[in-house]
Amino acid sequence: MCRYEVFGDWYRGCSHFVMAYYSGIREDCESPNCKNSSAHTHRAPNCPCIAYEEDNRRIVNMFHQPCEACRTAEFARRVGR
Repeated sequence: MCRYEVFGDWYRGCSHFVMAYYSGIREDCESPNCKNSSAHTHRAPNCPCIAYEEDNRRIVNMFHQPCEACRTAEFARRVGR
């Protein structure tokens, strides 16, 4: 599974990671069946292989409150929207 480094903020109030940007750094899994790997055996663009990928999260800021989406949802729930 190829891993892509991503930076973002962690909100402890709701346990959400909010992505800010990808750094461009990739860890190659070197699997012949992974479409993103440099060791991928097929070179055709329509091969049946799956792109196994995962984010390697790097926390820049940690907040002790819910994220903006969760705060908005909580407010909407309270006012009955």
